[in-house]
Amino acid sequence: MADRIRSSDRSRSWPAPAGTLADVSRPPAPYSPGPYSRAPYSRAPYSQARYPPTPYPPAGPGRHVARRRAGPGRPRPVPRLTWLVAGLVVVVVLGVVVVTQTRQAANRSGLPWVSGVYPQDGTPAGAAAFAAWRGRPLDVVDAWSARATWAQIIDPGWLYKRWLGQPYTMAFGVPMLPEDVPGVSLSACAEGAYDAYWREFGTVISSSGLGTSIIRLGWEFNGNWYVWDATDPAVWARCWQQIVTSARTTAPKLRWDWDVNRGVSAGLANPVLAYPGNAYVSMIGVDSYDSWPAATTAAGWQKQLNGPQGLDYWLKFAKAHGKLLSVPEWGNVAIGSGAGGDDARYVTDMRAFFAAHAAEIAFECNFQGSQSTTGASYGPRTSVPAASAAYKAGF
Repeated sequence: MADRIRSSDRSRSWPAPAGTLADVSRPPAPYSPGPYSRAPYSRAPYSQARYPPTPYPPAGPGRHVARRRAGPGRPRPVPRLTWLVAGLVVVVVLGVVVVTQTRQAANRSGLPWVSGVYPQDGTPAGAAAFAAWRGRPLDVVDAWSARATWAQIIDPGWLYKRWLGQPYTMAFGVPMLPEDVPGVSLSACAEGAYDAYWREFGTVISSSGLGTSIIRLGWEFNGNWYVWDATDPAVWARCWQQIVTSARTTAPKLRWDWDVNRGVSAGLANPVLAYPGNAYVSMIGVDSYDSWPAATTAAGWQKQLNGPQGLDYWLKFAKAHGKLLSVPEWGNVAIGSGAGGDDARYVTDMRAFFAAHAAEIAFECNFQGSQSTTGASYGPRTSVPAASAAYKAGF
């Protein structure tokens, strides 16, 4: 998103967070409903003391077994199927309640979904200050390294040292290719030319104590603003497979987030063509800012939610592939065309989306932007006071 708004910021070194997050691949589900007590339903909906059962002779050839009929003053027995359906409804409701309560208890934030931030300064101090301001701990933090060279991608030691030991799950944005190395290509990646780099990447992140982090590899690949744009989706998908396969040999517990930009983007019109397959993906991600279109009106929000390749489209895609949905970048946008500005409605709509689908959300991170990125951040020096107040009230 930052690069989309101001290309001059590409060389910026981005930081990010870490913590505890349940397994985000499905199945199995990330949280167990746990045991509960089910009381057996009654097989006697009326008083047998008052209405003792009539002894019937056994049925046989030529013998008709009369059925007792309800009459005046005698209640009609409720069919067993009705009791069974009612019991199943109770079980489902209890299960949903238990899952929600279990997940809330497991999350540091206390929210029923995993909630986090990209702090504007990209530091643990910034993350802690944001958590204190909103009045809830963070579960997850976004971070980026520099991406000009292979060394910056595979061995960002300063970044790992910064976040090691912090109580967050880290979601690292990782480029598929360096931006300033001549001759690199997705096709060479797809043929395995860079496998050694990715084995080294896994070795470094594992030895740094962050080997269970989330990796947002080649994020927003369906746009046209990064060097790893999926202009050839089949080649892009093979490159992803090579990277994941290589990194898994040295960092088997990393989680891989296949992360698109919401809506039909200027690059790859149908990102599904670049899906590398369930075996290579841990979760499905969608970045969704308040722009193109802004959610300042009900129609704008409905397009973000239900429009082409909107939030609901990617939620259904994730469910169809047995994955959870992440929203690694979302937030207000106060600069540029199509921006929603100080849009509190967008914040409350996003909150409602997370709450309605809490059991299907891997995590979400609000992006605290600077004037060189989104121009919108929350807190005491907020540039979007109404949106900031809405976020603090809802999160």
